[in-house]
Amino acid sequence: MSTELPTFEDMRRRAHRLLGDAEDELRSDWRSGTGPTHEQSQAALEARQLLAQAKAALDRAAR
Repeated sequence: MSTELPTFEDMRRRAHRLLGDAEDELRSDWRSGTGPTHEQSQAALEARQLLAQAKAALDRAAR
């Protein structure tokens, strides 16, 4: 077991990947008849937009 802490870059890359995974999950298909309501669709859209903003912020942090 490694006791070495990750670098900032390691954490930034992992967070970026996890945000991408969340984006993919929100874009995936769902079972017929269980689709989102209008309000849920709007909230999911907002979540995807915020995830994209978070990824962009992490990209800026890499510079």
